[in-house]
Amino acid sequence: MFFLFTLSAFSQDKGHFDASFNAALVLTHPSSGNGIQQSATIGSDYFATFRFKFKPKHSLLFNYGSARNSQIYQTNFDFHVLTKTTEYSGAYRYTLFDKRKFQPFVLLGAGALSFNPQSTWLFLPDFVPGVPNRVPALLNTSKQTQLMYLVGGGFDYRLPWRFALRVQYRGLIYNAPSFNANAALTGGSVNLSTGSKGYISEPSIGLVFRF
Repeated sequence: MFFLFTLSAFSQDKGHFDASFNAALVLTHPSSGNGIQQSATIGSDYFATFRFKFKPKHSLLFNYGSARNSQIYQTNFDFHVLTKTTEYSGAYRYTLFDKRKFQPFVLLGAGALSFNPQSTWLFLPDFVPGVPNRVPALLNTSKQTQLMYLVGGGFDYRLPWRFALRVQYRGLIYNAPSFNANAALTGGSVNLSTGSKGYISEPSIGLVFRF
């Protein structure tokens, strides 16, 4: 309701809209806690952004994205959880200045990250060359949604007609997922909770259409 009210309130301020499709690298910074080292493989993220510019330098952003990588948990064992992550977020964007084709900006926002486990694997040492070093692990993992804060910046570069190129960096801060893992293995039960904050760096490039 807040966003609908905002759109209505500023609809007469010569604002305009744009939509973009973006591709990003997902670079997860390591974290640790409770005797667990958590990291992730380099992943890919594809996200769409809808922007409402209600004043020349002020905009609201709405993002939806989907990323894939493997979350890695290292304790006495080495677990890899293949994960699909979905982003739902909103942000405020401030354009620093507008020089013909070049528009640098900064942004700040919040939203949610939904971590959906696809499969879980236990990685083992390479005992014999040519023999697979991973086996499926049943940890009773489940989908987990975490509050996320978003910071970033970048620039738009105007292209012919109604198009523009968007280059940006986004930082995502959230509670590191544990997937509510609950299973017993030899030597004790499995707990993937670090109790720490996660941080994802996302450099991206996208194509913008203004209307």
